[in-house]
Amino acid sequence: MNSALNNKNLQISFLIFSSLLIFLGRQLDTGITNFDDAYYAQKAKEVLESGSLWLITFAGAPAFDNPPLPFWLTALAFRVFGVSSYAAIFSSALFATGIVFMTYRLSLLLYKDYWVAFASAFVLLFPGMFVDSSRRGMVDIPLAFFVTLAFYAFFKSRDFKPWYLIFGLATACAILSKSVLGLFPLTIVGVFLILSRQWKEIINPWFLSGCMIALLLGFSWHFVNWQHYGQSFIDSHFGGLIINRSFGGTKEPFYFLGYTKDFLKNYWPWLPFTLIGLTQFGKHGFFREKDRVSLLLFLWPVLTFLVMSTSKNQTLRYLFMMFPALAIITAKTISEWMGPDKKNQALAIMTGIIAATTLFVNATPFQVKVTLAQNSKEVRELAPVINLNTPENQAIGNYRLTPSNPSMAILFYSNRVMESSVIRNPEKLMTALSFNPVKTWLSSIAEFNKLTTQYPNKLYLIQANNKYAFFTSMENRENIRYDFSAMRLPVVK
Repeated sequence: MNSALNNKNLQISFLIFSSLLIFLGRQLDTGITNFDDAYYAQKAKEVLESGSLWLITFAGAPAFDNPPLPFWLTALAFRVFGVSSYAAIFSSALFATGIVFMTYRLSLLLYKDYWVAFASAFVLLFPGMFVDSSRRGMVDIPLAFFVTLAFYAFFKSRDFKPWYLIFGLATACAILSKSVLGLFPLTIVGVFLILSRQWKEIINPWFLSGCMIALLLGFSWHFVNWQHYGQSFIDSHFGGLIINRSFGGTKEPFYFLGYTKDFLKNYWPWLPFTLIGLTQFGKHGFFREKDRVSLLLFLWPVLTFLVMSTSKNQTLRYLFMMFPALAIITAKTISEWMGPDKKNQALAIMTGIIAATTLFVNATPFQVKVTLAQNSKEVRELAPVINLNTPENQAIGNYRLTPSNPSMAILFYSNRVMESSVIRNPEKLMTALSFNPVKTWLSSIAEFNKLTTQYPNKLYLIQANNKYAFFTSMENRENIRYDFSAMRLPVVK
């Protein structure tokens, strides 16, 4: 296939450069969302402040739900760039770029076809689910990177056995990113070796060494926290978090179809090609040629999908670790149906779409999807005055907001804790104000307006915007400050 674009170095450079611009573009002023992003960013901020790498906290309290590797890397970004929204998503964007690169390299390793390799990266990028999550500071993208790296190392180990050590190290990092979900490479490879009857490979010293690295390093955080906190860590992490999230909650009879519905809704236009490709890869792996590459590429997404579908807590981004395999299967399937001329045209179109997306993200003001819109804008506007007028040892009162929204973003942007207990009765609020008139409160602007009508001259509005009102009692009015000259402003971007 003759094409100026069919050049390995050009393709790799273009994909890496474009991915960085797409994932990091327009991140300096968009902010991060209240829930997962702010929650993880706050943990990383506390790692930076405390210097504690193994005992992770949130709002100063022990946090047992997530292993620490993504927070270490975000804390490093905070140290380099300062604590900001941009630094909070920086490592996720780098990992996402790494996934694009690893998908290209893995496809090229398996099929020695530049078109298939480039198309694999393109399928991974579009539709925009992967791009959207890559522009957020969550732990699913680091997990997907290390899972992809683990499978790449496993395929490389066919020719050079020490790659099994990289396989083990990548799996360990996957476990340190998202706990037991990081075991998928080890589990899938184990099933693959059994089904392909590679008994000697199972007892290969290099493979066994890689498995030991994966388990010992991967569960090091679990061991340290078990030693420090005892059974409470085990009950919280494995019991309350993993078991309850996976098997508790909703009682819907067809909950296991949740991921199927997500793919039917979101994985277009690739879904038909992917399903056909999975069928063909399954046949090649199990029946026809008993091709080992086809078998492992089939097991990677299928086993992941089936196991994750047993969980009652289903979110599509949890499956990003199998997206590189789906991209390679889809690209390879489409490639077999196209002639050289069609491939040249398709390559030019794919290149144009990636270039247009890069320009759209970086050179236009249009807000599309979650991460090209302003996030936590109102919280960021209030953050400096909240920090200035709320002492460190005093929590912000919560009037008719939810226990968690916007408290996580408030903590990250203003360095102040917001109470999780919510006061909903106006009489109880007035009683609380009488008991502690210097306390500050946050509510929606609509609820505050109702309060001022019901209780005139009782409340003092410190600052408000179109969403929130930050207020205190009228008695505390003289203590409110707006002079920021003597303080270091908290993070506002």
